[in-house]
Amino acid sequence: MEGGLPLSRWAACFYSCILMYIVLIIVGLIAGTLSGSIGFGGGMILLPVITYFYGVEIAVPVSTIAQMMSNLSRAAMGWKEIKWKQVLWFLIPALPFTALGACGFSLVNKTLMTRLLCIFLIVFSIMKMGNKIHLPKGHKTVIGGGMLTGLLNGMLGISGPISSAVFLTLDLSPVSYIASEATAAAAMHIVKAITYGKFNLMNEHIFLNGLLIGCAMMAGNWIAFRLIRNVNKKPYQRVVGIMMIAVSIWLFLTV
Repeated sequence: MEGGLPLSRWAACFYSCILMYIVLIIVGLIAGTLSGSIGFGGGMILLPVITYFYGVEIAVPVSTIAQMMSNLSRAAMGWKEIKWKQVLWFLIPALPFTALGACGFSLVNKTLMTRLLCIFLIVFSIMKMGNKIHLPKGHKTVIGGGMLTGLLNGMLGISGPISSAVFLTLDLSPVSYIASEATAAAAMHIVKAITYGKFNLMNEHIFLNGLLIGCAMMAGNWIAFRLIRNVNKKPYQRVVGIMMIAVSIWLFLTV
């Protein structure tokens, strides 16, 4: 081919592109099933994979769009069981702190911050399962958790385990917990996407990639909701703790 890529190179590029999107869709489906089952982990699974293909500066906005869609679908599936009062208390500090974190997105060392977060989550989960730590129930925990969740969400695109730990203190049924946490997360992702757009960190390419992965995550959410509807609360919460440790180790090693 004159004036362009040789046919063999064009075919290789096309094959690589198709393979990349197949991988992203499969990972999106897995991430959606995981986050739909335990309330978090989708972003922690997605981020290393998207970063591998695009780099972290693009991976975080792409993951934001995908997770926004995923969380909106989980909220819709469990709409009747959302605890709106607790969600509101959580979002009052979470939304402004999400915008603040998104403003500082380009300034922080994301690898270092992410690994520190993973270490914290592993220690927290081990202590929680061993009954060494008890988050107090009430507005103070929800408000404080909203502040921390929003800040980390805006900066790193990862906050699900923090918000999940907060909503687990409310002793909700699995579906109510998943739907309530997803409602709060969806609102934060919307604020984050708007803020990224204001700083020219969002474009059509990023949006379309996030849309594609988000559709795969929504399919995973549907699978997850079929699995958790009749699960007992206490064993479920222990599974959540184990998965928090496993996903944190995965992210620490791959970020």
